[in-house]
Amino acid sequence: MKKFELIQLPEKDLVFGGNEEEKDPRIGLTNFGPYRYSSETPNLDKIKVGIIGDKSTLEKTKSLLTAIQDKIPAQVTNHWLYPDFPGLSSLSKFNCSLELNSNWQQTITLNEIENLKKIPDANERIGKAVELFIDKINSILEEDNLPDVIICALPSEIEDYCGISEKTRGAKTPKQTGLEKQLGEFKKQNQKFLTDWGLVVADEKKERVKGYDFRNALKGKLMSHKSAKPIQIIRESTADAILNYDVTKKNTRQEPASFAWNFSTALFYKANGKPWRLAKLRDDTCYVGISFFKDKLSFNKDIQTSMAQVFTHTGDGLVLRGTEVYVDERTQEPHLTEKQAKDLLADAINRYTTRALRNPIRVVIHKKTLFSEAEKKGFSEAIGNLKKDFVTISKRNKGIRFMRSGSYPVLRGTLITLSSKDYILYSSGYTPRIRTYPGHSIPQPLYLTHIGDSEIKEIADEILGLTKLNWNTTAFSTYLPITLEFSQRVGQILSELEKGKQLQNHYKFYM
Repeated sequence: MKKFELIQLPEKDLVFGGNEEEKDPRIGLTNFGPYRYSSETPNLDKIKVGIIGDKSTLEKTKSLLTAIQDKIPAQVTNHWLYPDFPGLSSLSKFNCSLELNSNWQQTITLNEIENLKKIPDANERIGKAVELFIDKINSILEEDNLPDVIICALPSEIEDYCGISEKTRGAKTPKQTGLEKQLGEFKKQNQKFLTDWGLVVADEKKERVKGYDFRNALKGKLMSHKSAKPIQIIRESTADAILNYDVTKKNTRQEPASFAWNFSTALFYKANGKPWRLAKLRDDTCYVGISFFKDKLSFNKDIQTSMAQVFTHTGDGLVLRGTEVYVDERTQEPHLTEKQAKDLLADAINRYTTRALRNPIRVVIHKKTLFSEAEKKGFSEAIGNLKKDFVTISKRNKGIRFMRSGSYPVLRGTLITLSSKDYILYSSGYTPRIRTYPGHSIPQPLYLTHIGDSEIKEIADEILGLTKLNWNTTAFSTYLPITLEFSQRVGQILSELEKGKQLQNHYKFYM
């Protein structure tokens, strides 16, 4: 029988107002308020909120914003997992108020909605709906005094005709024209095109506006605005479920207190606030997540686009779009060439240095797939003499399962050594601080493959910490570290953004 080395890593602390520490985001915000640090940007004491919607969703959004300013009791039994919401106001520990202004409000008319409904093609309908909201956003951005964040409140009819429903079936899958298919075949044959030499032939036929997913297209296409502001999308169906909450309905997704926690924290972060920080995360390390996404605007299935997500010790996140890469025929996984790896990481380190106001002495790279030899060489060239750690984080665990005696599963933070470079880490599991396991099925551990200079205990400890830096939720932790947690969602937004268009690199534009 094979013996495994097993250790239990301690839960990471978070830092809140007054430099007070607490392991649970919600308890920390309730008792101490958001993190505040005088040498950085001024404390956020007011969130200026813009709203776009029809008559109904404007009223409902204002009702929600009024509701979250007061304390909202949690209507659940486990108050460790779901504590009461303290209220987002100057009177609570948030010490932050909400400000509305008629100049930051734009109304979608009945005629505009009816005109959208008449468009038969789902992709064109989504594209026109995105244009409609962007026009409204641009009107708000013409003001001298701008809001910090803009709420896009989707009327039920736009939600139905442009969201996920029977009326948009197949819209997420791009359909090639005959010409696009022919161009794809030419590219496979390595044919050269006039555009390779910079010659662009004007096309008199105006290209139809299309979108494949309303949320992703709106966030993607909004980025080219020089004064772009983060947006928060809320559906009318969500507003109705919260404002008319009925605990007896089984299909209710979340109760009002949980909604208020997540909604308020997202608004606070998008307005440039820092809800919390990780305690004792190394301030000399550049954390990078490398991932790939399928570009919706490309029909070549053999090509994906690389992306880097960069994080500092403060939790500041940056997004970098890389170049197109080919999928390996044998492994069916995308990989960077040596030059692509070097260029992407060099850019990531440069962006880190600008944001962190210091040069790193260590670079940690997280990736869902194994590092190819070309990638390791390219990354190493960009890193130079700095300390480096290459970590593959995947769900594959070779069929190994670990059980724990008692009623609950393996503890979160359990690290098991399989070999000198292979490990299993439970980022989910029974969590003593909240007195339960918050999942619905047996927790699936992360399979780690590590090559680098640091001890595995430090690598795993950092991963656990980075599962607590997702400000799109106030859940105790997420399954993957923030370097990889939103890679798919970020990639979907970038896939709706045409190449060459301006890219907002701050993480708040992708949440």
